[in-house]
Amino acid sequence: MIKRTKTLLASVIGTGLEFYDFMLYAVFLEVIGQEFFPSDSGSSSQAFGYIGFLAAFLMRPFGASIFGYIGDRWGRRIALVLSISLMGIPTLIIGILPSYASWGVSASVILVLCRLFQGLCTGGEYNGSAIFALEHVGKRYPGFTGGLITGASIIGALIATSVGLLLRQPGMPAWGWRAAFCAGAVVSLGGLYMRLSIPESPEFQKFLKEKKVKSNPLFSAFTRNRLSSLTTISIGLLNGVLSYTLYKFLDVYLYDYLHLPKTQSLWFSWIGITVYMFAAPFMGFVLDKVGRKQMMLGSCTMVFLLAAPIYFLLQTQSLGIMITAQIVLSLCVASIAGPQHAFVQSIFPVEDRYSGISFNYSVGMAIGGGMGPALMKICIDYYDNLYVPAFFLMGTSVLCFSLIYIRSRKGQIYA
Repeated sequence: MIKRTKTLLASVIGTGLEFYDFMLYAVFLEVIGQEFFPSDSGSSSQAFGYIGFLAAFLMRPFGASIFGYIGDRWGRRIALVLSISLMGIPTLIIGILPSYASWGVSASVILVLCRLFQGLCTGGEYNGSAIFALEHVGKRYPGFTGGLITGASIIGALIATSVGLLLRQPGMPAWGWRAAFCAGAVVSLGGLYMRLSIPESPEFQKFLKEKKVKSNPLFSAFTRNRLSSLTTISIGLLNGVLSYTLYKFLDVYLYDYLHLPKTQSLWFSWIGITVYMFAAPFMGFVLDKVGRKQMMLGSCTMVFLLAAPIYFLLQTQSLGIMITAQIVLSLCVASIAGPQHAFVQSIFPVEDRYSGISFNYSVGMAIGGGMGPALMKICIDYYDNLYVPAFFLMGTSVLCFSLIYIRSRKGQIYA
């Protein structure tokens, strides 16, 4: 019991620290855009700043394939130790990197390369950490355990957002954002220490002894589990659109289109992320009670039905109503993100689980989380319609519902 608790704690803390590093860029996107992509137009700097934001998401599938291969071939623990130890390096470089004014375009290129490396590491972390924890815990509360891992990533994002709020206060130094990145690099060492002190997953150890390890687990996941792969991509897609609407796009939406002050829009994000943090484990617990299929289908239905009302309430610009809309959105995000670990765990066998889940989920997340916010902003400007984000949520929820339903009827369950 003590060993199991220690493993879960190491997974939770490690994921939280890694997502703090990853999310700092989103929190300081406007400042970084001005530092490394200067322009006479603030919106142009922000748009170029999105290059680094998107670059990290595009690298997540590549990172998932690399760390997934390591995790399925040599062990989940080795993959997770590598992901957290390597994450601190680009985070530190971003913190000390001279601006465009000093190094010119070289600074912009190095920044994007660092974000690519961060995305590489994150691709192996999020799902890998959940797989590792769930294989240790077994069949006792898999939904709740997976929800805790989701909650840990939110804690990292919440701390990053809180740091952003603090450093935007009057009197704070302009270089404060650099200190936040340097601190993130240092605290990664704590997560590394915890990861080094825990044993390998018992399920994976059993497969090692039986010599069932695949030479190419990602290829095996595609050929043997095509429907599971497509379903996982759709879950990553929906979760990406939802999560990064909450993390970043809503901040842009409130500031650019509803003309709220930047500090106030960040406070809205902080409230939403806090609710999401507590709701994710609860939604995972609900999955343990009602079942995997029922929970995931119900969550997709909830997102579809509530997407348009959420954006209607936001446009009232009444403080209490807008906070209510933010809370409802947070519950929608949690209803997908919290239970999804336990669901996807059950649709891949142990021997190609790390590769199959991490890669496919990262593909969906790269599209939904990396490209989704930019596409929504472009479409709002083009169509002059503030309900465009709701249509994105509704469309992705229908796709996800359909694939989960088909997979649950036709596929084998492994956990």
